[in-house]
Amino acid sequence: MKITDRFDITGSNVPKPDKAKAKAGEERAEEVVTKDQVTVSAAAREIGRLQLEVSKVPEIRTDRVEEIKNAIASGAYEVKGEAVAGKILKEAVIDSIV
Repeated sequence: MKITDRFDITGSNVPKPDKAKAKAGEERAEEVVTKDQVTVSAAAREIGRLQLEVSKVPEIRTDRVEEIKNAIASGAYEVKGEAVAGKILKEAVIDSIV
């Protein structure tokens, strides 16, 4: 086989396109475009609304933080190790599932 930098521009070795197939493909493309439609379910709208509401809630509840700070300062705040460990394990299990 001899390789040169010349190209056969006559098209003798290029297959001719099938016009019937091309026309059918165009018709199908038009058909699909005219039928495309998006609908959002009521559940999706509700999820969007709830996400907006949650985004408005502050991440840090300053009132609760102050309450705990005062309880610690006065010595009235008691931490139960079992309760803390239970919550940590519960969150770990939930995180592993999700």
